[in-house]
Amino acid sequence: GHFPLEGDGCVSGLFHYVWNKNSNKKSCPMVNVPDTVVYKYRQPAYWYFTSKDRSGGVKMKNKTNLGNANVESTFCNKPAGSTNEIVAFYISSEVVPSKGIVSTIEHFDAVGLKDFLMNHDKENNGILQRFVDSKGTNNAMFRAIWSPNVFHVERRTNVCNLSERKISMHQRVVTFEGEEHFSESLTVTDTMLGAQMQRICESVVDHCRFHLLAQGDHSSINRMVLHFKVDDHNRIWLLWCSSVRLISDDPVPGGTNRLRDATPIDIATHLIVPDHIRRFLVPATSTVRSTAGGGGKGAGFAGGPGT
Repeated sequence: GHFPLEGDGCVSGLFHYVWNKNSNKKSCPMVNVPDTVVYKYRQPAYWYFTSKDRSGGVKMKNKTNLGNANVESTFCNKPAGSTNEIVAFYISSEVVPSKGIVSTIEHFDAVGLKDFLMNHDKENNGILQRFVDSKGTNNAMFRAIWSPNVFHVERRTNVCNLSERKISMHQRVVTFEGEEHFSESLTVTDTMLGAQMQRICESVVDHCRFHLLAQGDHSSINRMVLHFKVDDHNRIWLLWCSSVRLISDDPVPGGTNRLRDATPIDIATHLIVPDHIRRFLVPATSTVRSTAGGGGKGAGFAGGPGT
């Protein structure tokens, strides 16, 4: 259909599924989505966001609100207590010979966002998303790998303090898309947060199954990779989906249910920054390290608040 729910890269169709109402007339339970503009054919096509009213839920803005000025003013309106200048990121995916699907992520401050909106060609399949400030002083992102039998969550925390303006913004923000010395990895599968993320994944799977069935498609998600962030209020935000596989729920005569796309799931997603940003990512020096919460591997992160 119009919103494919399969493949690797930035699977933007998933936003449409979580927004779509279930039989209780609600969007996908437990899912919060930051302001997210999906670009199709270089034009803003859909804008999803989480409602501020008590009922919450994922909503979609009217097509008439998709203008650049509106996007700019909403995304640049950062929470009062924020100490960093990052307002948004853009992620797009393309097939690269010999590498498969590569996703490129680029973060913006207010000036960069304006330039992007006014001047840049938007790749066909990108999303622009409002930047969510992580809980704590350093940028942290979670990657959850879900299947019916296996669940794993990894947290990547940047080694630099996000409000340390002397360091390039691109170096302070990078997690999964950068080389490993820019961030620290921790498996958080068996924490309360990991359990919450597992419930969110299961809610997404159930919600999508309902909609696939409503379209006459007897399939369900069998494997997926989701990226999350946790904010200062301990709210979990679904940022994007980087891989989905569906399985047919109709048993094949004499066989088992079959994966519709049997290629392995793209766990080590090729996630990179654009070439013009790579030069900002200089090797982390010991002086930079020492400002990152006491230096030392994992200092201030493992078992810290929110784990």
